Amino acid sequence: MSSVVRPSKPPRRESVPPTGPRSSETPIAPRKRKKLRKEEIVVEATSLFAERGYEGASMGDLAERVGLRKASLFHHFPSKDVLYATVLTHLLDNVKTAILSAAQTEGSYSERLDRLTDAITTTLGAQPHTARLLVREALDWGPVMREHVGNTVKDILAAALEFAREGQREGLFDEKLDSTQLIVSLIGIHFMPFAIPEIIEHFTGSSPFVPEFIEQRRQAVREQLQRLATKAR
Repeated sequence: MSSVVRPSKPPRRESVPPTGPRSSETPIAPRKRKKLRKEEIVVEATSLFAERGYEGASMGDLAERVGLRKASLFHHFPSKDVLYATVLTHLLDNVKTAILSAAQTEGSYSERLDRLTDAITTTLGAQPHTARLLVREALDWGPVMREHVGNTVKDILAAALEFAREGQREGLFDEKLDSTQLIVSLIGIHFMPFAIPEIIEHFTGSSPFVPEFIEQRRQAVREQLQRLATKAR
């Protein structure tokens, strides 16, 4: 009797973890985009506008920088004008708060004057884009400045002018000085070093935004302003 040849069993397959799509019971969680707060977008927009100016910056550039779709960016800010106005308003509010807070503190007029100049210097030194953006927009005098933030600028200058006139009434500022021209001079003294940082760094060998320069500038402005406006006693 001939022997029957039985077919060999197929080799036992090792279990391999599935590499294809998972079953419906364990779906892959969709990757979430980082949810940015409006304030964070404004910070990035401030940097972008300072680097490229209003005309050179686009909403597409900003969307790419913050990692959002352009449509999502327009959800927060319906137009570039609205975004730019928000940026400038934020910067001006910081300057206005610094001025009003220092001017309204307790103490002698001379002490308040020092605190006021310190506050402006510290604010502009701590925020590298503030002076440049505000000076640039003031030079252009575009629709955002005219229609959105111009009144805030006027309020700040009016508060500074009233502070100078208060000093004249108290006999601490020379009443012969033109207080309006004094404020015009102070705009340059406070803003220009921080609006032209490359020139300042080339001239002094130091960035105007490092703590050492800010402290030196704070002391210098104190002394210059006291000598410029205060009566000799």
